[in-house]
Amino acid sequence: MAEEETEISGSVEVEDILDAFESHSPERVLERVRQAHPGDIEQAFERLDDQSREAILDQLPSNVLAEWADYLPAADVERRLHTLPKGEQREVLDSLSDDELVDLLQEMEEKDRPQYIELLPDEKREVSENLMQYPEETAGGRMTMAMATIPVGLTVKEALDELRAIKEEAELLSRIYVLDSERRITGKVRMRDLAFSTWDTPIADLMDSDQLSIHAMEDQEEAAQMIARYDLVALPVVDDENRLVGVITHDDALEILEEESTEDMEKISGIGGERGDFAYLQMSVFSHFKRRAGWVVILAFLALTSGWVLLKYEDVLTAVFLLALYLPMVVAAGGNTGAQSATMVIRAMSLGELDTREFGRVVWKESRIGALLGGMLGVLVALQVCFFLPDFLLPESLDLGNFSMFDVAAVVGLAIAAQVFSSTLIGAILPIGARAAKLDPAVVASPAITTIVDVSGAVIFFTLAKMFFF
Repeated sequence: MAEEETEISGSVEVEDILDAFESHSPERVLERVRQAHPGDIEQAFERLDDQSREAILDQLPSNVLAEWADYLPAADVERRLHTLPKGEQREVLDSLSDDELVDLLQEMEEKDRPQYIELLPDEKREVSENLMQYPEETAGGRMTMAMATIPVGLTVKEALDELRAIKEEAELLSRIYVLDSERRITGKVRMRDLAFSTWDTPIADLMDSDQLSIHAMEDQEEAAQMIARYDLVALPVVDDENRLVGVITHDDALEILEEESTEDMEKISGIGGERGDFAYLQMSVFSHFKRRAGWVVILAFLALTSGWVLLKYEDVLTAVFLLALYLPMVVAAGGNTGAQSATMVIRAMSLGELDTREFGRVVWKESRIGALLGGMLGVLVALQVCFFLPDFLLPESLDLGNFSMFDVAAVVGLAIAAQVFSSTLIGAILPIGARAAKLDPAVVASPAITTIVDVSGAVIFFTLAKMFFF
């Protein structure tokens, strides 16, 4: 996306834009559009239903659509393009930044791409075809080729003359990459260094020797993490020969991190499939249903295992029916602590803080955390069983037979301590194990943890009860 900020003639709130959209008045919509920032328009647009979005897009002149195109979902831009004459299609396509144009082309049906690629100017067509050779979620798939470069060996005046010729095409002028004859990075200079230096100063005296870059086929998340880690305005992308092929800018890195965090959150919740560029309200009910149904069905049937455990230990439950009061607590405590542990480990791996080499350190840390949490909760629950339960919750007619409340307190306290300890370890081990097996930790870990700890909690609880009471 372009480095320059969109000029706006006034400050317009998102709610005002939304009101204009919902009025279905072309005049009011265009008035608000001219005053608002495209980013605010994007946020308001995401809150519209399908029918309203189509109506708004149909009302927009092509020149206004061209201003918005970088900010709208690719599927919506494509749908509107189909209704425009070729001249206006060309205007909209030419207005898109390199990376957004490629996103749009990749979103299209393969059979439709050639007709739009033919409308592009020669230079932009070549750029698009070069970018489309990289998979969508790689660094190459998210980069732009509209960066500022100069050859090594120039003076400041010669460098400024070079940059003057490309100032309209370059998305980023604050960082200028100095290349050798093979297009390999030798360093970079800042525009302010050029502006405040004498014309005869050699670029070599001003540039730093930073050659930090990422390979074009690396994952886009790694690129975004590098931009955050090294506090970069842009990250150079190189090919197999270490030649500069593009850059990923900081605003694209923010988008990548948002997409990846959203994807991880959805996977942790057992939501599958691809959401594309659509916001929550823009997705149909059936689309939401398809993305959620899989894990819901799988986990529902896996939960039958918990029922089988209850059936197996029916004699324990019948003999000391009071245990039924605490079974949900033991199971829930395991689910909560397991989910906490898994979330922390998945987040750390997503940020590059952990990998499979730290398995032992993670297990040791989480075992101590689990022991502290389990010990604390076990003591509190045991005290509650001994001193508060008889007076406030139990009917006078309840008969524990040969067992005392201290026996029940010991079983419940030990069970919840063991469950929290084991669940914390399971929550840490599953994500790292999934990564070691080349699986997505978010997909494997969290949806599975609930069922696993439900079963383990019931087994721990009834095994301890059988040891104490039989």
